[in-house]
Amino acid sequence: MPEIAYVNGKFLPLAQATVPVEDRGYQFADAVYEVVRTYRGRTFALDEHLARLFRSLAAIQIEHHYTADQLKSLIGEAIRRAGFAETMIYIQISRGVAKRHRRFPGGGEPMLVMTAREVPDSRHLREHGITVVTVPDNRWGRCDIKSVALLANVLAYQAAKQAGANDAIFVSDDGAVNEATAANVFIIRNAELLTPPEGPKILSGITRIKILEAARAAGIPAAERRVTKAELQSAAEAFLCSTTAEVVPILAVDGKKIGLGPLTPRIYQQFTKMFAS
Repeated sequence: MPEIAYVNGKFLPLAQATVPVEDRGYQFADAVYEVVRTYRGRTFALDEHLARLFRSLAAIQIEHHYTADQLKSLIGEAIRRAGFAETMIYIQISRGVAKRHRRFPGGGEPMLVMTAREVPDSRHLREHGITVVTVPDNRWGRCDIKSVALLANVLAYQAAKQAGANDAIFVSDDGAVNEATAANVFIIRNAELLTPPEGPKILSGITRIKILEAARAAGIPAAERRVTKAELQSAAEAFLCSTTAEVVPILAVDGKKIGLGPLTPRIYQQFTKMFAS
């Protein structure tokens, strides 16, 4: 099946897709994005993803003419053209092409780019778990905006790999756990599911919200509150969640082992029953 792209009005093979050198997404990271996936060929929580995309666009003042229905139509066409059993759609909208300068360009057109790939298989991670390290949170102050400015995330992920771990979790100077490089963080303490609250230090994932719903439906108390690094390291269970990887158990944090307990798979089974079947 082909990996394809859509660039401002045209579908083409992904390998042939290009954007202009002076696109502001390339030169300034002046762009936002979303990642949408399918289950059984149907898009998962598409309305929520598009609502967050429009919030991100408004937050950085990108004026655009796109509607939810237009984007849904393009996403549906990309899924049909790609033909994968399950598809991952990446959507990026930049402020557009303009002479390089910090000021917003006047009268420019935003640049819409999409790619369609097969959803990666995350079963091995889910079945065997991962290890993580904690790193200081040196990102910008509006992590709730899904911006393409992800250099800090790239460097943190690389630091984790160099330390022999699978991923990194950002921790504030006061010891508060925020999120991983591309996933939200959950812990289980005293049979209760806990996750850091919404705010500017995390991107509240669509899957994160559904996981909270699934846990409560499964009879597991769930709360959004401050989680400390010490609580993460001593949790009975812990896991990451994201659109593509779904639920991934954490086996160790900074070398401190965490058990594979019964509640994480129970939550995932309920999530699958409610949203992925």
